[in-house]
Amino acid sequence: MKNSGRKLYRKENPRLPASGRALPLLPKCIFYPLILISLALPNLIFSGPSWFDTLHIMKWAWTMVPVALLSLTGGAILALYGPERTGFRFDGFALLWFALLAFVTLQPFWADIFARSTYMKEWFFFASLFAAYVLCYNLFGSEEALRAALWLANCNAAVNVVFAELLLRGMNGVCPLIMNVPGNYIGNTGQQEMFGLWMAMAVMNGIFLHTSYACISASAALGRRRFAAHANLLLLAFNSWGLWNSTTRAGVLSLLTGVIIISLVVCRCKNKKLLKPIGAASLIVLLVLAFNISMGHFGWSRSYSLISKASDMLVNAKNVGARKEIWMTSWNVVKEHPLAGVGLGHFKWHYLEAQGRALREHPWMKWQFTYWAHSEYLQWLAEFGLFGALALLGAMLWWLWAFVRALSRKKNLSDMAVWGCAMIFLICFDALFSRPFHRIENVIWLSLAFAVVNREIFPEGGASGRIRFSAAYRCFGVFLAAVSVAGMLFLASGCAADKRLRAATLTNSASLQRAHIDAAMRSLMERDEADEQLAYHLLSVAKATGRPEDLRACVGQLLKSFSTRPQAKQLFELAEIVRRTGDGALFERLAPYLHPSALGEGAASEDRQRK
Repeated sequence: MKNSGRKLYRKENPRLPASGRALPLLPKCIFYPLILISLALPNLIFSGPSWFDTLHIMKWAWTMVPVALLSLTGGAILALYGPERTGFRFDGFALLWFALLAFVTLQPFWADIFARSTYMKEWFFFASLFAAYVLCYNLFGSEEALRAALWLANCNAAVNVVFAELLLRGMNGVCPLIMNVPGNYIGNTGQQEMFGLWMAMAVMNGIFLHTSYACISASAALGRRRFAAHANLLLLAFNSWGLWNSTTRAGVLSLLTGVIIISLVVCRCKNKKLLKPIGAASLIVLLVLAFNISMGHFGWSRSYSLISKASDMLVNAKNVGARKEIWMTSWNVVKEHPLAGVGLGHFKWHYLEAQGRALREHPWMKWQFTYWAHSEYLQWLAEFGLFGALALLGAMLWWLWAFVRALSRKKNLSDMAVWGCAMIFLICFDALFSRPFHRIENVIWLSLAFAVVNREIFPEGGASGRIRFSAAYRCFGVFLAAVSVAGMLFLASGCAADKRLRAATLTNSASLQRAHIDAAMRSLMERDEADEQLAYHLLSVAKATGRPEDLRACVGQLLKSFSTRPQAKQLFELAEIVRRTGDGALFERLAPYLHPSALGEGAASEDRQRK
């Protein structure tokens, strides 16, 4: 039996030497623990008050460092031993993803990339998702490991619900592991929309696990599986409570999309009897909704807010949940840069200018600032331009064609692929109204979902088969390892600089504060942030001394930082300086970003200065 297995492996890998032995790209004892950490832990992590970035930097570290370590090890093994011994594969979807990575790498040649640190953060973010996809495509093949990942994620979600309940009641002080944002129902996710998405993902996982356990027949482990099945239903009910209390409409609608897709896939590609456990699990979610509404009468739930948002969605459908004006401004960004795009990660730094134009076209709009388009597809169009958007559209249509093809042929998909299809549609639907692609702790699940589905819905050979040249594989292994090392060094320097910026906020010594900021500025990852902090440092100095030369230095640094990362806070500081000094030249610089009603005040200030 052992010899026949080796013959089969050599038949599939004709370049394998007769004396050579198969060598796994990564041992299971290394791959699964690290990938599970990356998938299941980060949504419970936040940086804390000892960091300048109190939320994100540790989420990035706990998500991307495990992927980087896997990429470094796997890339080195691939470079040394090639695909003949490792069995490494590179499918057509990965080729397209790699082409998009090459596109954004070359983007600085035609797009105005002025915020280098932002661009590099987004680039490593995108590269990490690509690496996670390639690794999971080749190595994540255990249904037990998938169930373990789902259980860990669902337990993470349940702890986040507990934290959210404590936050809502201002009781977060009982545990230092809870973010210090009392009154917000967000757990440790840091943002309400992301909390709602994480809850929707957890509930979807619970529905899938219930369906999976329903397939188990008599076995030695039946008792343990029954216990797991009942425990999963309790966890499903608890996480459903968190989903409804999040009051996020995008999360609820995304879950509905996932349930529809898993039902459709089961109906076409599995036993239709499995629709019964899907319905039973979905009924639990609805019963929790009814319980949540009843508890709202006693003030024990947020059901009144949920009902209000649902009513607003129906009554003010044209407003699309207060997103209409943001989308109109985002479309102005697209119109100003239709072909080249604004550049990877640069949408948020063009929003203020685009809003000034939008307000002149639509004076009824309210002035507001956001970092995101609140639609990932619209933001992709703004950042990547026409050609990048067409590439994304082509990839989506290609995948949908393969998905519909698998359904029409009633392809016998594995349980992993059934879960993957539902998760892909859930996250991609949420991206219509939110920003899951910009939170790596959530979107890394999309890499896993694509990996387990694409192995089954795309045909072997042709565009989605093997690259025929061993040298190409080995070069890719070198690339994977090199980028991993560069990414970890980039993150390490950013962490050190972040600590410096935090130290700068804790000292009352102006000279020591300046020294910390100057040291942080040496890190590419935090350089733009350090530039901004230097501007506020000089502003404090100018307010303390009252000297004109200090004010000029402050204005110069604020303008430098504002030109790199235009934000509302800096705009208000500069506008206040214009109000106090009547600086007409400075007002002219700010005019494109201001509300039209402010232009009259600025003109009056300029007249006073001339008189």
